[in-house]
Amino acid sequence: MLEITRDKFEIVGPNVEESQAIVRPSMSYWQDAWRRLKMNKVAMASLAFLIFLGIMAIIGPYLLPYKYSDQNLLLTNRPPSAEHWFGTDYLGRDLFVRTWMGARISLTIGIAAALLDGVIGVIYGGISGYFGGQVDNVMMRIVDVLYGIPYLILVILLMLVMGPGVVTIIVAMVMTGWVGMARLVRGQVLQLKEQEFVMAAKTLGASPGRIILKHLIPNTIGPIIVSITFDVPAAIFTEAFLSYIGLGVQPPLASWGTLASDATNVLLLYPYQLFFPAFFISMTMLSFNLLGDGLRDALDPRLRK
Repeated sequence: MLEITRDKFEIVGPNVEESQAIVRPSMSYWQDAWRRLKMNKVAMASLAFLIFLGIMAIIGPYLLPYKYSDQNLLLTNRPPSAEHWFGTDYLGRDLFVRTWMGARISLTIGIAAALLDGVIGVIYGGISGYFGGQVDNVMMRIVDVLYGIPYLILVILLMLVMGPGVVTIIVAMVMTGWVGMARLVRGQVLQLKEQEFVMAAKTLGASPGRIILKHLIPNTIGPIIVSITFDVPAAIFTEAFLSYIGLGVQPPLASWGTLASDATNVLLLYPYQLFFPAFFISMTMLSFNLLGDGLRDALDPRLRK
């Protein structure tokens, strides 16, 4: 007769703890989003290029022994060489140094304008969506009025009042640029404010400000980050356009828009002068858009596996 002892049963029997173990390690929302973003090779390549661009915007103007405003009329319109890696312009200024100085200014304007748009739009849209009713109607009508103001007219008026410059461009972008973010956040808050966790916070006596800042806005952070990522290239292109038509950064400062504007005057004779600013404007806008697409997929909780 076969005898099964307790020891043998424990050896050959199933391990209950192992069978109930979680195969995939527990990850937070942000850890899982980063994991999924890393799986997107295009988005990661775009992120790498933007990091490289940011580093070169900091150190690039110091890699050659020239300043962005140095002129040498004996070296005008020289092609790329060992001394001048991107060549020189019509005043003999080094284009490599001016290109990376332009990257510094263009990225500063783009990122600053996008962040300020985000902050104002998030607060405004959160208040409008949470209170609703008459408050929402009045606030949204203000948004509609601002949305209908021609942007170029606003820039020209600010140029007359404040004078041309980097600060004027940022202010002009922010004055009407936040309305898109406000509409996005308002829509998200309208969907979330009837959820159980918001009702629980109200029951516990939380103030409207705390509910908006601690409960509603953190749950809309994904769309907010994606929207800011798309706003940065739009701001960079706007700055380049304004500088190209003479309403942006003024000489001797350099931005990609001013470099492109100077290069178009000698395009047929020296096309390399337009190539570098046009290339970096295009690649920067493409990289931000591709990164935004990757973030949109990575931060979408419906795609979590």
